[in-house]
Amino acid sequence: MKEKKKINIFIIDDSFNNEENIVKLMRSSGYAAHTSRMEDDEDLIEALKKKKPDILLYSNGMELISLQDTVKCLEKNASEPVPVLAVNRPGHEIDVVEAMRSGAKDLTSYDNPSHLEMVMHREIHAHSSIAKLFKLETSIKETEKRCEALLDSSRDAIAYIHEGMHVYSNQSYLKLFGFGESEDLEGMPILDMVGIDDRDDFKSFLRDNSKIGSSESEKLKLNLSNSDGTEFKGEMEFSPASIDGEPCIQLIIRTKTDNKELEQQLAMMSQTDSITGLFNRQFFLDTLEDSAAQAKKGKVTAAALLIHLDSFNDIKQSVGVVAADQFLNEISREFENSVGSDDVLAHFEGNTFSIIAYDQSQKTINTYAKNISKASHDFIANIKNQSLNTTCTIGVSLLDKNIPDTGEILLRAERAVGEATKKGPNNIVVYQPKEGELTQKEIDAKVVADLKLALKDNRFTLNFQPVISLHGDTDERYEVFVRMLDKNGKTIMPNDFLPAADRTGMSIAIDRWVLLTTITTLTKCWKEGKRTLFFVKLAANSLKDTSLMSWLKEQLRKYNVPKNSLIFEVKESVAVTSLKYTSELAKSLQELNCGFALDDFGTGSNPFELLKHIPADYLKLERSFMDDLSTSTENQEAVKAITEKAMELNKLTIAQCVQDATSLSVLWGMGINFIQGNFLQEPSADLDYDFSSMAG
Repeated sequence: MKEKKKINIFIIDDSFNNEENIVKLMRSSGYAAHTSRMEDDEDLIEALKKKKPDILLYSNGMELISLQDTVKCLEKNASEPVPVLAVNRPGHEIDVVEAMRSGAKDLTSYDNPSHLEMVMHREIHAHSSIAKLFKLETSIKETEKRCEALLDSSRDAIAYIHEGMHVYSNQSYLKLFGFGESEDLEGMPILDMVGIDDRDDFKSFLRDNSKIGSSESEKLKLNLSNSDGTEFKGEMEFSPASIDGEPCIQLIIRTKTDNKELEQQLAMMSQTDSITGLFNRQFFLDTLEDSAAQAKKGKVTAAALLIHLDSFNDIKQSVGVVAADQFLNEISREFENSVGSDDVLAHFEGNTFSIIAYDQSQKTINTYAKNISKASHDFIANIKNQSLNTTCTIGVSLLDKNIPDTGEILLRAERAVGEATKKGPNNIVVYQPKEGELTQKEIDAKVVADLKLALKDNRFTLNFQPVISLHGDTDERYEVFVRMLDKNGKTIMPNDFLPAADRTGMSIAIDRWVLLTTITTLTKCWKEGKRTLFFVKLAANSLKDTSLMSWLKEQLRKYNVPKNSLIFEVKESVAVTSLKYTSELAKSLQELNCGFALDDFGTGSNPFELLKHIPADYLKLERSFMDDLSTSTENQEAVKAITEKAMELNKLTIAQCVQDATSLSVLWGMGINFIQGNFLQEPSADLDYDFSSMAG
């Protein structure tokens, strides 16, 4: 989504009219101008403490501060160089030579707005280019330092070779070949590291300069020789590099042992939850599927348990997100001590843990679950000078010869824990199938039939909620919500049909209906002269819909949809688990001139890592950050940290579920770009929000 470029303009002037005219002039040329007017050096120094100007306009003829003194004041008090333009006004004219000798970049006039605009554009662009160049040079130096540190700490054996001689080697390389210090290898031929029988082949390889003169690396498998003459198999990977400005060859050596260790590390990372160190949800589900297959064959009996921490949300509000994660980590150790050595304990999600308990039956599982419950009840964590504890509710689904598929096992456990929650904290429910009860497959078949009929009868409808700028942008932004109507015309909320649609794959068809209806509505708005933009959620299933992009491209062309007027949303949690598909989607949307937003952003251990793979335009903050925002220091710090990082990366931020006017004020002070919530307006079938009310 292309936004107006923000610009901070300082104006030395004793007239409000010139300031207003500058704002209008810059906004008409594509800038979101924010101005600060001042009349003397004290005003200027105070303004510099609050913000950095992109440009300063000096109105000639000011009595309290001269052009020359303005330039000196900036040089002394501004953190970075600021371009100064001298501007003539009636009765106060100077010539361009005098202006530039006083330190101005150029001279223009309020009476010639076209020239003023062009000169400002030129100086802003030049100033921006200089700032970018400075950042790039700094970044290159920092990158070089990081590279050196990474090379020294890398587990890969790395060396730099110049004219066949070692000029650098890291610790892993020294260790691999049995040397103590880097100096021991300097000047030593690389040929000495190659097994005797492979040296002729190695020489031939090095003679062929084209192989290692390109941008791509070349690999060579051969026998290597360490300092005592012992040979071992390895693979050399060559690529062009430079050291101290001189061209050389970077050499990385990998052995089979290294690859095996790396594979083991990657496998462990893919199975482990980052907060607790336990197995993660995906590993639990994969193991549950294997265990279910074994149970059907009569080879094992087991139980699947879901454990909900009853007071976790209270803990989170009391001590904040980071400390709450620490609590999860500490209570995980208690659960580890309460499960069998062969059992699988995982952090399922949020405040929920899961267990596959083996050798359990209807007779024994209650005792097992009570031990888990007692571990939670008796545990006290001391965090942030507070003693924290919680009970838990547990839902159980048994695995035996008569079990249905894996999905049904999990759903039964979810139903059981839901029933336990209704009974109150510290309850345990073992799921008992009722006589004649439909399996989940049978239920899903009915859901699919109902959703298909609703699509056929056109019983879906759209609601819209405004997404409002806090910085004067009056474009009309709305998030799109889908609703379903029953046969009597009564509204069915998304939570009552979308989970089933996701589970059965019907969400793809619903997404198509939503998109087509949104596109036709959007086209109508633009024909009426409204600059309307729509945010549209995509289900996880749609990410893998290979025909979506070609269909969307055709609809955008058919309805002549304005560029950047559609922004697609995907939840951060979905993006993490479907990174490849989300990345491909976001890049394809860029090509179609559509925007992309990450929804519920900021909950992961390092959410900004996602942005290295996904070109998101908007970051919609996770709704829990808005809980008691005006009083929660923890949430304020989290929002501020995300906002500042987003600004660095040139990403726009949206705070959803804003609850009150005080929160709105806090968010404005932090620099959040947009806000959304029922406090401002609930989702409605009408596109009638007055966006001009927030402009100014």
